[in-house]
Amino acid sequence: MLNLMKLELKKYKIGGNILGGFIATFVIMIFVILLNYDKTEEVPFSNYDEIIAFINALASITFNIFASVLLAKYIIDEYKSGSITVLFMYPVERKKLLTAKIAVVFLFTFLFGIISRVVAFSGFYLYNQYAQFIPGKIETALLLQQGIGILVNSVMVSCISLVPLYFGMLKHSVATSIISSIIIASILNSTNGSNSTLSSIFIIPATIGVIGLLIAYLSIRNVEVKDIV
Repeated sequence: MLNLMKLELKKYKIGGNILGGFIATFVIMIFVILLNYDKTEEVPFSNYDEIIAFINALASITFNIFASVLLAKYIIDEYKSGSITVLFMYPVERKKLLTAKIAVVFLFTFLFGIISRVVAFSGFYLYNQYAQFIPGKIETALLLQQGIGILVNSVMVSCISLVPLYFGMLKHSVATSIISSIIIASILNSTNGSNSTLSSIFIIPATIGVIGLLIAYLSIRNVEVKDIV
């Protein structure tokens, strides 16, 4: 399986996507800093909990969309172009090939889910020591709590990122995959005038994440008998 994943990484030159992931991460960090760099009396965030929640939302939306692009590139586009048929002629089980593709997307989303949150918050925190957007120091207990939250959130976002696979495979549409990802991410992370989002209600992203895993499982299970989800 690891060898198949390595082949996928080489085939699609994952280096470009990794670079894009880091660029997106630093854009998130800079955006958060600039958003707070306002000399007016009203500031957008009053404590670290709010800034962490905002970074979580930005990271979730960004890498959900990234994942949909990768799914389109690794899977949907190959079905659309017919190149998947040639790939399935190799002396390797179809299930293993598709599992490797999905695993690459899942791991990419998971790792950058962690990296983006850690880098964005660390950058903001270090600059805040100078600018004092938010007064005081962050407590160790909050760091531990948020560290666990980052891991859990990254896992759920990685699972949710698999949902667009279903929509994209309905008609082998790359655009549908990406658009559905944008819609899902926007709905889950929209504040609607309040400080809370649907993604902050654990059961909602957890349920959608389970649906994402189920879609991936059914795609892998059915790939031996048909070429669509």
